Amino acid sequence: MMEGEILELLRMERMREPLSPGKRLREFQMKIQRLKNGDEITVAGFLLGRKPPHAPKDALYYLLSPLSPSELSSLRRGDFRTYLVIRVTERTEFSGRANPGSYVLVRGIMDAYPWGNLRMLNATRIEGRDYSEYWRNYREFALSRREVLDLFERTVYLRDDMRKALIYSIYGVPYIPGMEWGEGFEFTVFKYGEDSGLLALWKALKYFYSSLPWEVRLTRKSVLEVDDPFTGLDFRLGNPNGSDMRYYTPPTKRGTVSLPKWVTERILSKRAIGLLPKNIEANPLDRMARMSETPFVLVPSEEKPYFEENREFLQLIPNLLVTIFSQRERLGSLDLKKTRAVEEEFLRWLRESREDYGDPFRALTAPSGPMNVRLRAELGKRVFGSIVRFNGRVTKRAVREVKLINEAIVNDWMVVLKDHPSEMIKLLREYRMYIPGTLKARRALEILHDLASVSPSGEIARGDFIRELVRDGFSEEDAAELLERFIAAGYVYEPFPGKLRPIG
Repeated sequence: MMEGEILELLRMERMREPLSPGKRLREFQMKIQRLKNGDEITVAGFLLGRKPPHAPKDALYYLLSPLSPSELSSLRRGDFRTYLVIRVTERTEFSGRANPGSYVLVRGIMDAYPWGNLRMLNATRIEGRDYSEYWRNYREFALSRREVLDLFERTVYLRDDMRKALIYSIYGVPYIPGMEWGEGFEFTVFKYGEDSGLLALWKALKYFYSSLPWEVRLTRKSVLEVDDPFTGLDFRLGNPNGSDMRYYTPPTKRGTVSLPKWVTERILSKRAIGLLPKNIEANPLDRMARMSETPFVLVPSEEKPYFEENREFLQLIPNLLVTIFSQRERLGSLDLKKTRAVEEEFLRWLRESREDYGDPFRALTAPSGPMNVRLRAELGKRVFGSIVRFNGRVTKRAVREVKLINEAIVNDWMVVLKDHPSEMIKLLREYRMYIPGTLKARRALEILHDLASVSPSGEIARGDFIRELVRDGFSEEDAAELLERFIAAGYVYEPFPGKLRPIG
């Protein structure tokens, strides 16, 4: 008993200090109280866009809050509040977005305000800034990788690969040149059989989603209304977060079966992060499965997911946002050179999996299947980008992690295929439409399709294809002969001399 108490005390000692709205309010108030009239300063905050009480008529007057719209609306009636009055004249310069609710940087000279204990800033410049800067200003509250992992392990109980993928997904995806998609990520888990535990997973994800501030939740509510008892004013504030770093989990059970059209469009274009428990039977032909970075299935043999309400988890949500937005700044884009190792590992994995699994794997990789080769190559790079953003650096381990996630997804869908023979036949028929029948030719054309799947243009140099076939065991003569047969039979065409593009 004594040992358990000591361990609990040690755990509490290691706990990260939560970043609370109250702390930000106190820091802001102390900062403006220390300043003397005539001091030139720069202050960051959210523009409220309402005239303060008893404002003079010699200029435009607005209020600035150190808290975001959602934090301001969550304050209780008796909670401490503080504002700074912003005085705007015709000499004040504006840049960027500066609407009610926007996060702004205001430069000016401090002065007194003739009402209550408010201070005033004579603004010389108001500059709209990115919402993420608000969180990045508190980097000292960021969580370590181990703290994030521990936090989710104590709250959401899932098999390891699913839980890791969930954590990676909330970091979003860095911009990858050549891809039109945004920073979004689709973490999807399908139901398999009765009582699969899917609804328990939905409860866990909804717990996370509902604890997030309004600014980072994907919702149709574009304006937040806030009543302030201190000033007697009501504010209508827009969402300052214009990025793709917005999260969505169905708020109702109905949404686990069918998503609203506007949500589906945002998630498929990767303009939001979808945490989607799908309370529908897993189907190998499902479009969302094909487009998802991680289309997992809850197979019957697994322990059912569940979650525990965790007070520490809720308290550290602001710290988690500091962590995510800080890592996002560190890795805003991912150089294509850094994804080359992912492509090479993906090509090796495809060949090994075809040998290990045979036709069922080929069915999954058909154009309509959940492991469509072309899409999976691009989605794998996105998973890699999220892992790297979580880790803070590019590592070989991240490449292996992508492979492990792909293997877990395939294992899930292999179970589903066994009970869906008609879908498997349909996918195999589709696969064989663009792959010739003889084993040798099929192997060569699979290699061509694999190479095309990791090429941004979908084209392969003739010499690269021949070299890859030779590396795989073909003689140079056989490789050249097969290529000519493919071109003659219409499996491949040359859009330009020396460039190959597979058909299908």
